[in-house]
Amino acid sequence: MSTSGPVRAILLAAVVFGGLVAYLGIRPTQNWIVWLTAALAALAVDGVVRANPRWRDDSPHASLVYLFLPALAVLGSGLFIDHAVDGYARPAAAVVPAAGVGLIALGEYHTVDYGTRLYGSMRLLLAITTYLTAFALYTVIFVNDVPLALAGLLVGVVSMALSMELLRESHLLGPSSLLVGLAIGISLGELRIALYFFPLDGLLAGALMIIGFYLATGLVHHLLDHDLEWGTTMEYVLVAAVGTAAVVVTRVFV
Repeated sequence: MSTSGPVRAILLAAVVFGGLVAYLGIRPTQNWIVWLTAALAALAVDGVVRANPRWRDDSPHASLVYLFLPALAVLGSGLFIDHAVDGYARPAAAVVPAAGVGLIALGEYHTVDYGTRLYGSMRLLLAITTYLTAFALYTVIFVNDVPLALAGLLVGVVSMALSMELLRESHLLGPSSLLVGLAIGISLGELRIALYFFPLDGLLAGALMIIGFYLATGLVHHLLDHDLEWGTTMEYVLVAAVGTAAVVVTRVFV
C-alpha cells in the first residue's frame, strides 16, 4: 500500500488543527479562516484520494464526491465549537475535529477501491462522521438568525452533499447521484422549514433533522441496493419514531 495517502492525511489533520485554532482563538472572529481551512481540507483530500494506487480516473471532477464530507466537517465542527464552547477550551476543542478530518481523509483513501480489506470499517467510519457533521451543521443553522427560506436552502444543500457521500456505497455516481441527493436535500429543507413552527432549541431541532436525514438516506440506500423490504422499512420507521419521541419527551420534561 502506498504511504503517500496516509502521510497526507496526517499532514491534513495538522493543517486543520492550525486553522481551527486560529478561527476559534482570534478575536474578533475571522470567519474567512474557517472557510479557507475547509477549502484546504477539500483540496488535500483530493490529493489523498488520487494518491491511491488504484485510482484510475484523472478527470478534474472525478473525485468531487469525495470532497464534500471533509469540507463540511471542517465547517460544521468550527461553527459548532464557536457556538457551544467558551473560554480557553475553544482552541483545545479543535483537537477532536482535526483528528476526525484526518481520519475522514484516510477513510476516503481506503474506500477508493470497493474490494479493499478495510473498505467495510472505513465506510462505517465515514458514515458516522457524516451524521455527526450533519448534526453540527443542522444545529448551527437552526440557532443562528438565518432567514427561514435561506435556512431551508442551506439545510437542503448540506443534506444533498452529505447524502452523496453515504450513497457512494451503492456505487451510485454521476447524474443519478445528483438527482437522488437533490430529492433528499429538498425533503430535509422542507423539514427545517416545518420545524420553525415548533418551540425547539438548537440541539433538539438538530436531533430531529438528523433523524429525518437518517430515515431518508437509509431507505434510499436500501432501495438503490434492491433489498428494501417491509421489515427493513419498519425498522427505520421504528428507530425514527423512538428518536422523535425521545426528543419530544426531552422538550417537555427537561
